Amino acid sequence: MKAFRFGIMGAGRIAHKFCDAARRAGCEIAAVSSKSAERAAAFAKEEKIPCSYGDYTAMLDTEELDAVYIATTHNFHYENIMLCLSRKVPVLCEKCMVCTRAEAEAVFAEARKQNVFVMEAMWSRFLPHIRRAAKWLEEGRIGRPELASSVVAFRAEYQPEGRLFAPELAGGAMWDVGVYAAELLTYLLKETPEEVTSMVSRAPTGVDKASAALLRFSNCLGVIQTSVLAAAKEGISLSGTEGSIWIPHSHAGREACLYNRRGILIEHFIEDYPNGFLWEVEETVRCVRNGLLESPVVPWADTLWCAGLFDQILSE
Repeated sequence: MKAFRFGIMGAGRIAHKFCDAARRAGCEIAAVSSKSAERAAAFAKEEKIPCSYGDYTAMLDTEELDAVYIATTHNFHYENIMLCLSRKVPVLCEKCMVCTRAEAEAVFAEARKQNVFVMEAMWSRFLPHIRRAAKWLEEGRIGRPELASSVVAFRAEYQPEGRLFAPELAGGAMWDVGVYAAELLTYLLKETPEEVTSMVSRAPTGVDKASAALLRFSNCLGVIQTSVLAAAKEGISLSGTEGSIWIPHSHAGREACLYNRRGILIEHFIEDYPNGFLWEVEETVRCVRNGLLESPVVPWADTLWCAGLFDQILSE
């Protein structure tokens, strides 16, 4: 079978990780594009990519691509996705895929109209330890979930002009890492919450430096917390009527722990992997080749809900 051909928009650090994952999946990186022709050329040379472009449109109009991976900063995602859809090119876009629910609705409406696949690159949903925890829940190993928490927080140096803190670059904790806290919890619980109460703390630039939300699911209460100025004990905790699950460093970890109702560890799952992006690449290839518009692992409804959560929290 002919190799699946990816193009890349954005020539930053995360795109290097994608190149490695795509090649592990047997895909070809056909071209890379950036707003800077020099940066694109340097990236192409380092990654041994045959073509580079200093213009996104030029890449789409010149290359025959099976999909595009978007690795630009959050503020550009919407226009980058819509450009791809206007050329009927499938999209795998870095999280957070878009910044508002209105943008998400427009993207998916256009994808449906053009009959083109689009997926948010929520790579952590595919990781082995997350899948194992989901299996424990499906098997009823902890009974009925009653309490859940999801924390993703780290300490970054405060740089007003940097990607994490500049409003013009869509900085802030929620868009950068809160998306993990929210979308991993909804994946594991297999539902989105019925009610959300939230609070936010802002940096001097106006972006959210920390945020928290209380979520009411059908039979469970959940909490998400996120920060880019305070390191915390990252992970997901799920407590049920018959036991509990602890997933340390949930979004980028490798292990999950299952406890019985007395708090005794009864199963410890751990699996290493060379590149966590591998499975989202394979899912993109599978979906595109099978004519799907969305992935069952990262469905449009979940991305829509999370974009709405951004709207609510960031309007506080």
